[in-house]
Amino acid sequence: MKLFDCDTAYGRGALALPREIETVQDLIAELEHSGIGEALVWHRDAWERDFALGNQRLAELAAFPRLHPAMTFVPACNSEMPSAEGFLEAMRWTGARVARAFPAHHCFCLDATSCGDLLKLFIAHSVPVFVPLPEIPGGWDGVYRLMRDFPKLTLVLTETGCWGQDRYFIPLMKKYPRFAITTNRLETAGQLKSIVDSVGSGHVLFGSGLPRNYPGCYALSLARADISDEARDAIAHGNIERMIEEVSL
Repeated sequence: MKLFDCDTAYGRGALALPREIETVQDLIAELEHSGIGEALVWHRDAWERDFALGNQRLAELAAFPRLHPAMTFVPACNSEMPSAEGFLEAMRWTGARVARAFPAHHCFCLDATSCGDLLKLFIAHSVPVFVPLPEIPGGWDGVYRLMRDFPKLTLVLTETGCWGQDRYFIPLMKKYPRFAITTNRLETAGQLKSIVDSVGSGHVLFGSGLPRNYPGCYALSLARADISDEARDAIAHGNIERMIEEVSL
């Protein structure tokens, strides 16, 4: 099974994890061990120290074609980073085709007032935006508001939780074609089959949350899920590959 992990990070954090993935070489070794061919990658400095520094660190991924950078953004209106257009230009220069946000940790609202200029550009250029659910103020209410305001946004939620979340995300999947979640924390028995049976395989992406999570458990869950091979391949790599191909920068 070909695996493209859309949710990985590396770098030593301010607080050490039980399993540190400090360097690019460490990350590649972990991917090899877990049988993962490609990965979307962000640097932990972007969350724990400074988003701009974390983005700068991603330049070292250029030497490794299997690793794809994911750049972190904050509101452009605060003048802490270039304009919305400048951020997209930085993505072009870095080779990034995916953006990430950590609104709660970085103290901003992911909404039209703070980030409308960026979100409109992301929609225009089909740029996927990855956000951990715990980082969205208001939780699922915040997600619903965001999708109502930006129904064409490609939003990928990570860390959605392992118990009883289906009643939140299934309605979003049915209403918004470009809404998706990762397998990070999808740990309930039979959950992947339930999702695929309900809305198809196009709304779920294989993402482990490395280094906080061990990729092998999610790979095993996907390999053993009672779904078709076509659905398995879409979740394992096809959906994220399609999203990246759709980006026009």
